[in-house]
Amino acid sequence: MNGMSSALHEFVLGGLAAALPESRLDNETLSARLGMDPAEIERRTGIRSRCVAGPGDTASSLGARAAHRALERAGLAPADVELLVLSTYTPDHPLCPTAPAIAHAVGAVRAGAFDVNAACSGGVTALLAASAMLGRPFGNALVVTADLTTRFVRPDDRSTAMVFGDGATATVLLPSGARGARPWRVLACELGADGAGAALFRVPDGGSARRPVNGHPREPDLAVRMDGRAVFRFAVERGARLVGELCDRAGLEPEQVDLVVPHQANERITRALAERTGIPASRWFSNIADRGNTASSSVPLALSELLAAGRIEPGARILLVAFGAGLTWAGLAVEAGDVAGLVR
Repeated sequence: MNGMSSALHEFVLGGLAAALPESRLDNETLSARLGMDPAEIERRTGIRSRCVAGPGDTASSLGARAAHRALERAGLAPADVELLVLSTYTPDHPLCPTAPAIAHAVGAVRAGAFDVNAACSGGVTALLAASAMLGRPFGNALVVTADLTTRFVRPDDRSTAMVFGDGATATVLLPSGARGARPWRVLACELGADGAGAALFRVPDGGSARRPVNGHPREPDLAVRMDGRAVFRFAVERGARLVGELCDRAGLEPEQVDLVVPHQANERITRALAERTGIPASRWFSNIADRGNTASSSVPLALSELLAAGRIEPGARILLVAFGAGLTWAGLAVEAGDVAGLVR
């Protein structure tokens, strides 16, 4: 490698926020459903508890809540939002995009709005798509993630009930040069897909605004189905290659990576990725213990928590790494810009 590459593009991070359901499901409660010891659930997943959407929560309501907070932190009026990109694989209704509903709820009356469905890769995919469109033609962007996976989980399915939680995030992006702030630099990116693995994780039917499982006569066709072992192998093998590809394209050696923010799928996956890539485990962030797998929200949620804890400094070289159903994967290598005041 000949040193760090020039940026593909840049953006100013205006503000981040999250919206998590109030209800939590801990392993003690879950163990009774699954016939498992609580400690065994944590050993298999690294998770102690997870947020679970309440009866009144939808992708649009959680997404709008996060969006309101992010706009307030960024000092951006809703009516001035020009682009809203929503990542969700649990839209409020089939066939109808949820992004316009969020734009309406927050008062983003001028914004173009569309959904992205790349499953758990969607948060990184949406961030890449929105940031690449900044400046021309859009002067700002609001990237929202919102997934209510637990609406599609059968309570007695060990492969999924142990793992998933619900939540939403929102990120305000501004073009490079805005407000005199040091921009975040995109050093490398990667998007990929392998439809041969589509059956490893899928729901044949349904939408999150109407609960499709627990009592529905077609429940087997409406609940998520996951081949856990195959998904684990895919995540480790494809995730490790993704890290290597990002480092190669960004001109980074593994030891030059300051932080890796992976999709929070399973703690065992994260540990395996650290071993395979040669990037020390101490540089891999994990918040899955009390969040669960929040699908496309997991990477931006982790990023917001890192910023809130003061663990990211300007100039830090960070890998954002995600993989999910479809099969899909997405990654960004970024150099951090200004971080002050992004999360309060």
